[in-house]
Amino acid sequence: MARKILTDEETAFFCEQLSMLMEAGIPLADGIEVLSEDAGDDRFREISKTLLAEMNEDVTLFDAMERSEMFPDYAVKMVKIGSVTGRLEDALKGLSDYYSKRADLRQTVKSAVSHPLILLAMMTAVIVVLVIKVIPMFRDIFSQFDDNAAAAVEESVSFAYTLGTIVMIVLAAVLVITIITAVLMGIPSARRGLSRLFSNFVFTKGMSEAMAMADVTNAMTMMAECGISPEQSLELTEGLTENKRVRSRIKECERLLLDGAYFADAVRDSKLLPGVYAHSLKVAYKSGTIDSAWEKISVRFGQECDRKIYGAVSFIEPAIIGILAVIIGAVLLTVMLPLTDIISSVG
Repeated sequence: MARKILTDEETAFFCEQLSMLMEAGIPLADGIEVLSEDAGDDRFREISKTLLAEMNEDVTLFDAMERSEMFPDYAVKMVKIGSVTGRLEDALKGLSDYYSKRADLRQTVKSAVSHPLILLAMMTAVIVVLVIKVIPMFRDIFSQFDDNAAAAVEESVSFAYTLGTIVMIVLAAVLVITIITAVLMGIPSARRGLSRLFSNFVFTKGMSEAMAMADVTNAMTMMAECGISPEQSLELTEGLTENKRVRSRIKECERLLLDGAYFADAVRDSKLLPGVYAHSLKVAYKSGTIDSAWEKISVRFGQECDRKIYGAVSFIEPAIIGILAVIIGAVLLTVMLPLTDIISSVG
């Protein structure tokens, strides 16, 4: 049975605590033992004991995290990079900041979506009552009128019933898909599949690519600061993202390097980075300022990622409210059409 993966808040807290213990000079295994004994939360105590049991068998931290099946993939891979580069403490601090930001973003998205979705559920209930109870009741009432009046409203009643049924089915499908998606996000294999779908969907692929590039450039910055060769850096960063377009660019960049291309030229020709960034890398390698160059590139990609995400979030609420306005209009239409027709026929 798969274990429950840590939330963004839990991952941020765990990485923060572990980095603080390492900063205090406490060996990694001893630090995890401290967490297993002093953690005030049963879940963190369980996680720490699981990691400690694995590490007592001479397993590295990232292997122990992977075997535990309780940590997000990105966290495991960044810990691996931090261990390889000798900057595990920095990697843990970076992960703490990264997942804290993700937690804040998730709360923003939740706030933007939850209230309209509740209203959507209420409107679905209203439509169901209209279709099942109210509109058939109208038909029964109108059938008691004389033949001319009944004939005058029959078409409107039928239209109202058809429209209400279509709206009801669409709203019910949206709610079911939303619930299923929320459930699947808790299953690691399903979440990876949804991530791939997200990266290929026309309205979200740009945001997915921005997120992937922010993750990749962040890791490249860490490895550049440690003096890791470009070839090895690309090999390690390739596993950080599920985005196929970004991974294919990394592979193409690796191929160009193996063919003898200069790193900055390979970055440009593979379209891993825009030409202006490739040029700045070329200058940085010649001037010995590669660390700061990668850091600036990482910051800019991080800002671009945040801009796209918050832009999408700011669009969600008005879009849902606009859809609800159309639905409310449809509801009013289904109720008013038969009434206006019967009034006209009586008059």
